Amino acid sequence: MAYDKNYKNKFKKPDINIDNKLPPQATDAEMAVLGAMMMEEDASQRAMDILKPESFYNNNHKLIFDAIKNLIDKNKAVDLVTVSEELKKTEALAKVGGEGYLTELLDKVSSSAHVEHYAQIVYSKSIVRELIKISTSTIQECFREEDEAENLIDLAQEKIFGLSKKQDLRGFYHAKDLSNEVMELIEKAHLDKNPVKGIPSGFTEFDYKTGGFRKSDLIILAARPSQGKTAMALNIIHHACVEKKNPIAIFSLEMGRHSIFERMLCGAAMADLHQVRNGMFQRSKWKDLTKELAKLAKSPLYIDDTPGLTITDIRMRSRRLANELKKQEKELGLIVIDYLQLIRSSGRVESRQQEVSEISRMLKELARTLNIPVLALSQLNRRSEDKSREGNRPQLSDLRDSGSLEQDADVVALIHREGYYNRDDESVQKKAKLIIAKQRNGPVGDVDLSFLSQYTLFTNPLPEEVEEQVESEVGVF
Repeated sequence: MAYDKNYKNKFKKPDINIDNKLPPQATDAEMAVLGAMMMEEDASQRAMDILKPESFYNNNHKLIFDAIKNLIDKNKAVDLVTVSEELKKTEALAKVGGEGYLTELLDKVSSSAHVEHYAQIVYSKSIVRELIKISTSTIQECFREEDEAENLIDLAQEKIFGLSKKQDLRGFYHAKDLSNEVMELIEKAHLDKNPVKGIPSGFTEFDYKTGGFRKSDLIILAARPSQGKTAMALNIIHHACVEKKNPIAIFSLEMGRHSIFERMLCGAAMADLHQVRNGMFQRSKWKDLTKELAKLAKSPLYIDDTPGLTITDIRMRSRRLANELKKQEKELGLIVIDYLQLIRSSGRVESRQQEVSEISRMLKELARTLNIPVLALSQLNRRSEDKSREGNRPQLSDLRDSGSLEQDADVVALIHREGYYNRDDESVQKKAKLIIAKQRNGPVGDVDLSFLSQYTLFTNPLPEEVEEQVESEVGVF
């Protein structure tokens, strides 16, 4: 093979040299802000709602802003004389250019009316400088190679996302402003007449009591093994995603993507999963299966079945998907995790309880950061199977591994199927309860459901004659 003389040139560093470049700044805007602040006290307050000392690039301007801030904190007047005196106390007057420079700042503006506009320019430049700092820090961390790649990516994303959150400049909200906003929400809810304000589960009574899965909420759906956690989650996903067209992301740490798809398909088509997998199902079911498969194919459903995911992986991939959907002018509706105890921590922990606590905290943080409900499936401990407990009814305290799940969750729902424990009692085999054990902003209590085991399907309560009809449809050709 002939030697390519241009081979090395393909891997040359770009010609851009940032070492000697001046960071983004707006000196004139900084001067205008400070001049307006000394001109009128109200302008000082308005500027301070937007800026901090570190927002200024010029160090002298930082000192002047600090002096003005100190005067306001002391409830003193802000003008040329008082600012000069305040700077003298810290021996900074000469450093900033004396009274002559302060006079120059005042001459820079004729009115304080546009102080917010100038402040926004200064703030914008400070954000860009911060972004440069984050990027430089990330490059340095990468060269050190002291951390895993996924942790570095998550850290960079978190820093940049945190930077974008700084755009919300307000800290406190006045009661007057909030009262107007809340009244608008109440009025809208009253006119809407629909109790479900979040992502619907499809279970009528549950949606009525909770209002659906609301934005920024962490919902824990827990049960003992083989009680139907995954089945119920897939039923919820099918209703919310396939029927209602809400984009949904599933992190399946227990089952593969094909198994998930098969279970959703069979549940929707009312086909026996075991028979479909063996190819021994009624010919009449072909039509139902193909119809439901077409609906699934068009649904905004995203499945990640990567085994051994860390909480960092889940956060990172969720943010990426949410951003991709946003570019398409869509909004991620719900994140589902099956199941919580299979998530690994990104760092070293002293105990399993500490690990689950950290995972729980980060899931709640993810829900709030992305403003998306997160539904996490969880195991219950064996206490619910204790013979001394009447009816084997699960309780909130049965959440496995950590009490922080109970603390961090906005809603905790527990699945209970009496038929699982009393297999000889035919009257309870198709009965199920979804126990709302905790709800931060609503009532608790039981929700009655029906469970059709051959379809791994939870439904709203079915009349007995309908259950018998459904049962009779199962057959083999």
